[in-house]
Amino acid sequence: MKHFPHFRFTIWLGLVLLAGCAAPEKKESVTNFEFSLSEKFRTLPLPEDVGQFMLMPQAGDDTYFYLFDFKTNQLLVYTIVDGQLYNSIKFESEGPNGVGANVFSFYAESPDEVYVSAGVNTIFRFDSKGVVMEKITIDTKELEEKGISLFSNIFYKKDNSLYFAAFPMVFAWTELGPKALTEIPNLVRYDLTEKSFSPLSYFPAEFVGDNLNKSIFPLLTKGPNEVPMINLNFRNIYRISDDSVLTSFAGHSKFPHDPPVSASPNMFEDMPEIMKIINHVAIYTELVFFENLDLIVRVAKFEDIPENVLDDESFVASRWGLVFLDREFNKIGEMELEPGKYNGRYIFADEEGIWISTDHPDNPDLSEDVLRFQLIAVKK
Repeated sequence: MKHFPHFRFTIWLGLVLLAGCAAPEKKESVTNFEFSLSEKFRTLPLPEDVGQFMLMPQAGDDTYFYLFDFKTNQLLVYTIVDGQLYNSIKFESEGPNGVGANVFSFYAESPDEVYVSAGVNTIFRFDSKGVVMEKITIDTKELEEKGISLFSNIFYKKDNSLYFAAFPMVFAWTELGPKALTEIPNLVRYDLTEKSFSPLSYFPAEFVGDNLNKSIFPLLTKGPNEVPMINLNFRNIYRISDDSVLTSFAGHSKFPHDPPVSASPNMFEDMPEIMKIINHVAIYTELVFFENLDLIVRVAKFEDIPENVLDDESFVASRWGLVFLDREFNKIGEMELEPGKYNGRYIFADEEGIWISTDHPDNPDLSEDVLRFQLIAVKK
């Protein structure tokens, strides 16, 4: 959204129950960029009631870094220049500013304008004090009639539109068949004035293949010039440009060429198998455009399957990698991080480079009081 990289399976399941044409790939390009892991660290203070794990991040500019804590319904806003907690907004469940029992996601246009998804078809706009400025109720009937589910916990706002990831309404998408999936949009635009939807991108045939026993969820983020970028668990990423869908190669060399598929004939018959395929096989997670660096960073989470795939509250994968692209979507490099020392989901950037979280449960430098980050220096 700016970034949303990851979602909680329980939220997705609740939403389900409630509820193009591509250019040639670009291969790795010659570049003047250099990336090196330095020995420089910095920390961000944590409130007493917030832990290091299971926070939802939003990054992109060089001014603020946002983290949402689901356990406390609290949005933390940090100023990047000094690493201080600039603001904390606790969203109420009830009353005139209440969002109900669950916050699904958020998108911060600025610290003074925060959008919160609190239902299948409800978006709230808050100010910096947690006061509701607007409640947006979205009629999804036209999508539902076409078998499309609005992924309302993956969204962002641009001008007078809300952009949402989308996916099949049917719970077991293996029942659709590959051709049917390619006819379902994975990105839609909602016009706030006309109160209508427009499909912008469909599941590409190269990603769909002939086996739907895999994770098909699209992630959505803002790219250069605020273009929508679609991040599937695939070697390529997609973007919307002048009403066309363009594709660019953004694969990590140590990752599978195609999406990992389940060995089960139908993973929907086995809930642990679903959880494993969605959360723990080799997965691309964050996709962030850092405008101040003219750099797009894609996070690769290597396969790491816990003993209990249904207990995902504090598990952090051991191995992470990064893929780097320039603002023209050319791959210009990649990196693999030392196992057991990083949490690739939390990243932000400043003039020095990219800061990546070292808060992994196996890292002996983990502290309960702060979030700790290490610098990946970027030189041109």
